[in-house]
Amino acid sequence: MSLSTLFGRSTARRDIPLLPLHRSSPSTPYQTAPASPNFQPSPSPNMTSTSVPQTDSLLALARQESHLQSSLQNLLDAQSEGLLAGLGHAPEETSSAGSRTPTTDSGSRGFQRPGQIVPVRQPSKRKLGLRGARRGIGRAILQLANLKDQEVAVLEDEVAQRGEVLSAVQGFERKSTGLQERINDIESEDTNRQVNILKQEAKVLDSEIHELETRLYEMKARQRHLLREIDGLNNSVQSKLSSYKSALTLAEKDIRNFLSRPPLGSSPSSPATGVWSLPRERRTLEMAKDHYTEEMHALKDRLSAVEAEKNALEDGSVIWEQVVQEVSSIEKLLREEMQKMQTPSLETTDGRAPAVEGMEKVLKTMQKARSRIESKLDLAERRNWKLLVCCIGAELEAMIEGQDVLEGALRASGSEDDVAEKNRSNGTEVGDEGLDDQPASQPTHDLLHVDRSEDEDEGPGPEFLLSHHDE
Repeated sequence: MSLSTLFGRSTARRDIPLLPLHRSSPSTPYQTAPASPNFQPSPSPNMTSTSVPQTDSLLALARQESHLQSSLQNLLDAQSEGLLAGLGHAPEETSSAGSRTPTTDSGSRGFQRPGQIVPVRQPSKRKLGLRGARRGIGRAILQLANLKDQEVAVLEDEVAQRGEVLSAVQGFERKSTGLQERINDIESEDTNRQVNILKQEAKVLDSEIHELETRLYEMKARQRHLLREIDGLNNSVQSKLSSYKSALTLAEKDIRNFLSRPPLGSSPSSPATGVWSLPRERRTLEMAKDHYTEEMHALKDRLSAVEAEKNALEDGSVIWEQVVQEVSSIEKLLREEMQKMQTPSLETTDGRAPAVEGMEKVLKTMQKARSRIESKLDLAERRNWKLLVCCIGAELEAMIEGQDVLEGALRASGSEDDVAEKNRSNGTEVGDEGLDDQPASQPTHDLLHVDRSEDEDEGPGPEFLLSHHDE
């Protein structure tokens, strides 16, 4: 079960909706759909679209998340079975594709697949109760939050590595651009123009030597001087060009080495994407820059989504604990009232039986707790926390049906009290035979007859509210 789907976030993998099903049978309407743990997104053939890279650390965290989701699914199934058991209904044996609760534990129904080896003399696995499922759900939520903390740390490290690679790419770009600009500046300097002017002047002087023999010595000296200056300037230009061209060659070699293999090693199971899926001769620095820029943006978006999921899990854990405390307080009050009702006592000052007063007290407390739980359910629905909507909705549904049972028993007790008061005013008494003729005269005793499960403590669990209610 994907956490992103549970709390209204969308990710690139493992999206499993948690939607309320239509109620076609007397069971809890909040169920989940089975997850597909082997789902992997297919890489996009488009070179420019870059997904979140799957490193070994992220794959390990994904497997842990899948394991926790499977455990959470089993806990939700156990919670649903516990609530259904309290309603007096047996879980429906349907296929996992069409059932409202996944039938993952086939061994619990005595079904054995062909060729399956069953250990001999091995104690059967103890069935998880409703209270254990609630505690397990709380622990699973906290474990998922801790797992998201680890994923945040891994993603932050991946973002830092992409930043270093982008810095190296930008450094190569600046170095290559600077060298090329310097070469262009040298080639376009006024030195070349000056060389051409001097050459032309040398030619003119050579012709004047023949005309002015008297000035031959001076002109030849001038000629030698100009030729030496020309050679010096040419050598200077060639020296500068040679050094910068050598540096450019080395820079191009470094760029080719950089583009020949990815600077950040990816997972062997993940195919190459983006610029690294192209042949080496077609890769460019611009492509590498775009690739790592998109990867860093994708990682930052994933980091923001994971942090939001972590905050939602932490807030949801607090709300779930509050709901469990509300339900536990109601169950505790029911146990106390049940013990009082089972103890023989006289009528109260206003003539009512203690069982009636106890049921009225429980109903008032349940109504207040129901309002508080409904407010928390509304909050979870507004924030689209589907996991909490499922869990809180199941608890609220059980409380509503239990409240209906108590109200029906209270109405039945109120009618019998009116008959008893009328008989007392007429001076009549009801004997043992009269009580036997009216089996509905003791609804309180029937309501409090509860079978305790093995994994519950001294008092009755929440199934106390649902054990005698037939829809």
